[in-house]
Amino acid sequence: MESPIYQEWVKEERIEAEARGEARGRIEKARKDICKFMVKRFGVDSGETMQKIKQIPALDILDNLMEELFAANTQEEARTIIDQYIARVL
Repeated sequence: MESPIYQEWVKEERIEAEARGEARGRIEKARKDICKFMVKRFGVDSGETMQKIKQIPALDILDNLMEELFAANTQEEARTIIDQYIARVL
């Protein structure tokens, strides 16, 4: 446990674990931001939206989804955009 190789391995594992945790945090924040946007812009139930977007596992996809949602003019259009993204993921 005192060996330099072991200590380096432990350090690398901690860094990787922190990176995974940070990535999960960014994904969860993106999901919450999408829900907030849907509530503010269209008065949509955030619980329903969250259930749908939890199916999207990647931050880049969530970021692209948010960009497209900015262009939506109606609640129906926004829901269609979300459904299309989910269909692509599944």
